[in-house]
Amino acid sequence: MKEIASSWVEISKKSLRTNLNSFRSILSPDSTPTAILKSNAYGHGLETMTKLCIEEGVSRIGVNSIEEAQRVRQIDSTIPILIMGEIQNLAEAKDLLADPNFWIIFSRPETARVLSTLHPAPKLHLKVDTGMGRLGTHGETLKDTLGTLRDEKIRIDGICTHFASTEDVLEHKYSLMQIRKFEEAVVLAESFGFKNLVRHTCASASTMLFPDAHYEMVRVGISLYGLWPSMQTRLSLNLTGNKNFQLSPVLSWKTRIVHIQSHPTNSYIGYGSTFQTSYPTKVAVVPIGYYEGLDRKLSSNGDMLVLGKRARILGRICMNMTMLDVTHIPGATVGSAVTVIGEDGGESVTADDIADRTNTINYEVTTRISESIPRIVVD
Repeated sequence: MKEIASSWVEISKKSLRTNLNSFRSILSPDSTPTAILKSNAYGHGLETMTKLCIEEGVSRIGVNSIEEAQRVRQIDSTIPILIMGEIQNLAEAKDLLADPNFWIIFSRPETARVLSTLHPAPKLHLKVDTGMGRLGTHGETLKDTLGTLRDEKIRIDGICTHFASTEDVLEHKYSLMQIRKFEEAVVLAESFGFKNLVRHTCASASTMLFPDAHYEMVRVGISLYGLWPSMQTRLSLNLTGNKNFQLSPVLSWKTRIVHIQSHPTNSYIGYGSTFQTSYPTKVAVVPIGYYEGLDRKLSSNGDMLVLGKRARILGRICMNMTMLDVTHIPGATVGSAVTVIGEDGGESVTADDIADRTNTINYEVTTRISESIPRIVVD
């Protein structure tokens, strides 16, 4: 496939195994990791990552939507799938959710009421808002929800929340407050008769930092793919004394040079004539641009790797093409491999490097890579 594709993404099975083993080494004995594969597996390819995770012994998968859940179900007919996003058009979609191994997070009793009538019925997990201010309920609304569920004899199997700021700080007072509020919500649920619930609060960063909040399940997302949630998370983990926790990026993005030409000094390159050469310049064209998911803010502000050397992006990134300075790389020719994200020789361009250049986060860098680009398993 990569011989005919304009670019391709390589997915490292070895790196995935490294990351899973790191989390298994720190996980509480009674807790089970759920691999979060939402949003096309953070850009890594939903079907590809589903198959690899199952091969590596993952026993639960998390997604955002019904559509993603159906795609996973086509690969494995029984693996539990946690559906985390709010379900729209429930009346029309409910028949797709009649699966005993769907674990569906809900915020409102109206949703639980519909889902509880399905045969077979999915597992229902109540979302508690402990400080994220997004989905879930809290305070009197939470009490009313629990009362309605009890009075209507609607069974729930789990209870969960989501941390708001673990990734952004070195001190975790707010997250610890959320843990306290969550535990109070669990006690409240028990007072309404809901006992032995599957509790889950932790995503990647909080799994690393809060072992007391592992409960029965954790939801590992960004770091499943070998990316740190933030530099603060990495520093916080080091401060705990755990220096053996290793992450290895799963994704590399590659393309090839399709055209080369030489330009004299004072030539303009690309749309808007925003870049002008200051020396005789050998320019290579690669067949990817912002349509394929390369951030346009990298225009004259980023690098790719050609034959183990950095090649600067020249001028504006186009819809389907980008120009590189390969003057200093004499071996570069049409057909030469180019690394957009990943390592080549002793050099590397990481998702974090691109995020720093474009004022965003590594999550966005990988998730915006077009689904049309083939994902190829290596190792």
